[in-house]
Amino acid sequence: MIPERFPATKIPQSQFRILVQQFEGSMRFASGATRHVYRKALDQLVAFAKGKSFKFTPDDFSQFRLWLLNNRKLSNNTVNTYMTASRRFCEFLVEMGVLQKNPARSVHGSAQTFKITGISLSEVTEAISKIDRTSLLGKRDYAFASVIFECGATISELINADLGDLKRKGEAVELWVKPKGMRGRYEVIRVTTPARAALYDYIDARGDVGADYALFTTVRAGRSTKTRISFRGARAAMRKSLRIDEQRALRLDSLRTYCAVRLMKQGRTSEEIRSFMRFKSNMPFRKIMANSKATAEKR
Repeated sequence: MIPERFPATKIPQSQFRILVQQFEGSMRFASGATRHVYRKALDQLVAFAKGKSFKFTPDDFSQFRLWLLNNRKLSNNTVNTYMTASRRFCEFLVEMGVLQKNPARSVHGSAQTFKITGISLSEVTEAISKIDRTSLLGKRDYAFASVIFECGATISELINADLGDLKRKGEAVELWVKPKGMRGRYEVIRVTTPARAALYDYIDARGDVGADYALFTTVRAGRSTKTRISFRGARAAMRKSLRIDEQRALRLDSLRTYCAVRLMKQGRTSEEIRSFMRFKSNMPFRKIMANSKATAEKR
């Protein structure tokens, strides 16, 4: 098979940065977290291309991927995210007429890594139950952790949700969220009874009732602000709240895996878990199920 030929395109550094800024401007509908990650990725691409004969060919992007792994010492998962940002940037350049083809499309990422924490389901349940709920900060952290653990929500969905996205349907409560990368489309999270109690306890303690306010906000001096909590803020808060013991803390990202573990132990089938946790594609579902089974078997 003859490899596809790509015309070399040399872009001056000054124009390169302008194009990056234009691409960032085109992402105005993306979440703040996505824009932040893409900005970091493209900063790395600009740094790699500086002083080199970078001509936007597949080989250049293969070298960029290796540079991220070997020189920047980034994890496989981070490199994959940065390569996704690079592919979308190149697609933008094709739409702008700067490039004829997307040279990064054929450059595949690395195998993703998943860490098994060695923490049992009972330890996770106990860690969540021990979160101090006497303060507004504790009520927020308890509600945040409960919705992920009980309902299979993602961090991205929760930090981008508003109070108005929480809806009552008779006796049931639903949280309407926008999944990552799905513009203008909502998915419905079925809020379980424990998660519902945690959410409304937190909301009642806040005192603000605006439907357009963020569902989860920062807390200062014991009061809720109007500032939406960030990825970094949520993870930092949970490192303090989700302590297993003096040596171990539960990673916020792993709570969704433990949601799948909990459902498995309840006897739910794979299809039931897939439906409850709203997986649309096979690969992420297979990865979280493999991780869940390994976690369940460790204890």
